[in-house]
This record gives sequence, structure tokens and C-alpha cells, in this order.
Amino acid sequence: MRKIRLIIDNELIKKYHEYYFAKYPKRRKPPIERAIPPSLNAFIALRRMAQNGLKQKYKEFAVWLAYYYKIDNMNLSKAKITYIFYFSDHRRRDFDNFILAPKFFDDGFVESRTFKDDNGENLKLEFENFRYDKQNGRMEIIISYEQKDI
Repeated sequence: MRKIRLIIDNELIKKYHEYYFAKYPKRRKPPIERAIPPSLNAFIALRRMAQNGLKQKYKEFAVWLAYYYKIDNMNLSKAKITYIFYFSDHRRRDFDNFILAPKFFDDGFVESRTFKDDNGENLKLEFENFRYDKQNGRMEIIISYEQKDI
């Protein structure tokens, strides 16, 4: 089983901002604020159009992420994706508040042809326990797949 580890931290977000503002020079506001996507509670508080806009921003980020890590055009048909969240504080959080991360990222991975599809037959999702890293809050995505899937 092969594994690819994608690390989304503040340094990577800065690199994405450079790409984003070069692509959209008239825009002034960064599309992605933090390495970890907003919680479900924060997302639900947004108006419908703002929710869709945020979803599209993360989808575009995921397409760039696939290109950055050179996993675009892999066309995987069977894979396991593990999401790991490293928070910079010890606040208590509910797992179900972070179920948006797969939705935001998997749609972009399908668009970049990392995966053929993001349905239950092609992808198995896993979450690991939340972790703590005061210096480097981040999200990691681990994609596991069989060599023959390529």
C-alpha cells in the first residue's frame, strides 16, 4: 500500500496566496484564512451564497494542492483518505464539526483527477483523533492506495 502525505500548514497557505494573487491580481482578500477549514458551526452561520463561495474557494485550493503535490491526474479508483487535525490550543472540539474538510477537499481532488470519483465505492474516509501542536497548527491528509490503482 502506497501513501501520500499532504501537509496543509500556514507556510503552504502563504504559497497558495502567492499563486492566487498572481492569478487574480485585482482581488485583495485571501481566499483561505487558515490551514484548517472552518467548523460546521461556523459554516452554518454563513448565508447560503457565502457558504457556496467558501466551498468553491476550498475546491480551487484543493485543485492547486493536487498540482502542488503532483497528485493531479492519478485517477485513483480505490483509495483511503485519512484526515488529521493539529490544533494550536487544547480547546475541546467535536469530530462532527469538521466533517466539511472531506467535502471541500475531495471535490477538488476529483476535479484535478486525483480520484475518479468521491463516492463511497471509490473512497474510504477516516479521521484520526485531534492532535495538539502549539507551534504549527495544521491539517494533514494521507492518501493510501494500491499501486495497481494508478
